[in-house]
Amino acid sequence: MRETRPIRVAIVGCGNIAGRYAECLATRPDKVTLIGAFDVDPGRTAAFASTHRCRPYDTLDRLLADPEIEAVINLTAHHAHAEVTLAALEAGKHVHSEKPLAATWKDAIQCVELAAARGLRLSCSPFTFLGEAQQTLRRALQDGRIGRVFAVYTEMNWSRIESWHADPEGFYQPGAGPLLD
Repeated sequence: MRETRPIRVAIVGCGNIAGRYAECLATRPDKVTLIGAFDVDPGRTAAFASTHRCRPYDTLDRLLADPEIEAVINLTAHHAHAEVTLAALEAGKHVHSEKPLAATWKDAIQCVELAAARGLRLSCSPFTFLGEAQQTLRRALQDGRIGRVFAVYTEMNWSRIESWHADPEGFYQPGAGPLLD
């Protein structure tokens, strides 16, 4: 039997959603270990690293050069997703990005093609899709504990973005639309 160990990851972008990701990662120490963090705001990097007991990095390049980091969780601002994802893939890191993968179709295709060419894993979704409730349902379906599904209806009614996002201005820029939220 092959022995497995947790994958070592770093979070890039220590803003609004990063703490939720770190909390979620902490529930699966058998699968993942958060070892580093970077944000363009050094204060956010320091605070996040202290709270979540991981290494703070002062530049993205230093984080990506660390051979201990196997994967990057890209939680940067939407406009930076492709740039950070491509840099991480170039550095040989697997990447999970918060939505959207990129601001343009062309950039998204470039990310997908680079990951494939390098033999790296690339994923993109809000962390809620990978949360406990969603994964429990997925396992129940796979294990046949739920009968054949004919239809699913879901609705999310969160309050306006200003009530939960620290810096919502980007969501109101021309072209932002539903891809960003």
